[in-house]
Amino acid sequence: MKIIEKVDGSYDAVIVGSGFGSTFFLHQFLKYAPADARILVIERGRKHSHAEQLDMGTQSSIDQATTYDRIGDPGKTWNFTVAFGGGSNCWWANSYRQHPSDFTLKSTYGVGRDWPVRYEDLEAYYIEVEDLMQISGPVEDAPWLRKGPYPLPPHQLPLPDRMMMERQPGFHFPVSTARPSIDTATRPKCCTNGVCHLCPIDSKFTIQNSFMTPYEDPRVEVLLEAEVRSLDVTGRTAQKAVFRRGGASQTVAGDLFVLGANGVFNPIILMRSGLDHPQLGRNLHEQYALFGEVHLDGIDHFQGSTVVNGLNYSHYDGPFRKDEASVLIETWNLGRLRSDHGKWRQVIPFLMKIEDLPQEKNRVEPGESDESLPKVIFEGYSENTLKTAACAQEIVEKIFSPLPVEGVVMRSVPGRTSSHLHGTTVMGTNPKDSLIDADQIHHTVRNLVVVGGGGFPTGSQSNPTLTISAMAMKAADKLSKPA
Repeated sequence: MKIIEKVDGSYDAVIVGSGFGSTFFLHQFLKYAPADARILVIERGRKHSHAEQLDMGTQSSIDQATTYDRIGDPGKTWNFTVAFGGGSNCWWANSYRQHPSDFTLKSTYGVGRDWPVRYEDLEAYYIEVEDLMQISGPVEDAPWLRKGPYPLPPHQLPLPDRMMMERQPGFHFPVSTARPSIDTATRPKCCTNGVCHLCPIDSKFTIQNSFMTPYEDPRVEVLLEAEVRSLDVTGRTAQKAVFRRGGASQTVAGDLFVLGANGVFNPIILMRSGLDHPQLGRNLHEQYALFGEVHLDGIDHFQGSTVVNGLNYSHYDGPFRKDEASVLIETWNLGRLRSDHGKWRQVIPFLMKIEDLPQEKNRVEPGESDESLPKVIFEGYSENTLKTAACAQEIVEKIFSPLPVEGVVMRSVPGRTSSHLHGTTVMGTNPKDSLIDADQIHHTVRNLVVVGGGGFPTGSQSNPTLTISAMAMKAADKLSKPA
């Protein structure tokens, strides 16, 4: 990896950020870039090895909470990592595809927005990302059709999950995850300790432990501890990136610019660049997450081989989505034991993830001055989300009815964050109501690509990482693959 201290000349491509979107774009772009191409990756944070992260007890020397001002709901936060590798440092490696219906909410159910791409457009990219990440997944089809088996076998399921699969065929599946079920060439199998945000044995997929090949390419240079602030745009062309490093403002010229700085900072960079749009920074959203426990009668849990065991899709899709939100249930191999004598393991901890429809009132705005922190403003969840959350107990009881259940205990408040930022640089076919097209290219500035979950027109309750990565590869193909 070629880390530089200052930029030198102009580059064929300037990529902002080193998380999933940026790295998978870079990987695909390099397949077709000329042998003499020059590519610069600008990362705001430092590069911390796994050992350094363990010593620090965190993934980054920059506290993400100090990079923006939170306004609105005091219980709501937004989680991300400012360091080389981005979210791959802190994610839990749950690797779900979006359901085909997630791409057509408006045309199918009359809510939200349709995506300018369909499931079929991404399926080949999903497969390539899953192969690169060495995903463990179901042997049989999940709720989507997958062409061929996952790279690694599924994790061992606890007895309750095996019973759910038998009694709810087509709706309950082993988790698909980048926590390996067997040793790989670069990572040991998951040890099931549940400390996934900072895995002590470096088992989950991260860019540093399994995907450094793009950064080891001699055509790539990396500039660390540099914050891109804006782009110089002339007419319909981005000319330079303006960044701050060591207290000084600098610029770098390029032919192509890729913003992969997440759903908070991508829109802020565009705003500072004068690329205003009615939808820019609007519609910030992520899943509404409720934790709970299913108390069982006579059946033990916790025999799984990873932290999240099963996925239940029985309340994921259907006509109810016209006025209720979709739900995905994760069954966990981590959580509190029961206090009842002799029933300590007769409990299934679960996470209920509820879809939240985007709303313009939830947004990102620049600070009062150029030196002020960006504002992240959250004013509440959609009506469909709150309606479903109010019925959470009833929904969960129905989902787990195939098991002998004594009762369900739900938390009364949602989790503070799902660590997924969607919607602030929305994609679409119409430049009047979207910023980027189906290939994540800016509608007006055609040498500018904006990758990441900010482009999602709606935020599925399926975790976004696979889709972010697949979309980034699709964008790189559009710009670099020979016709």
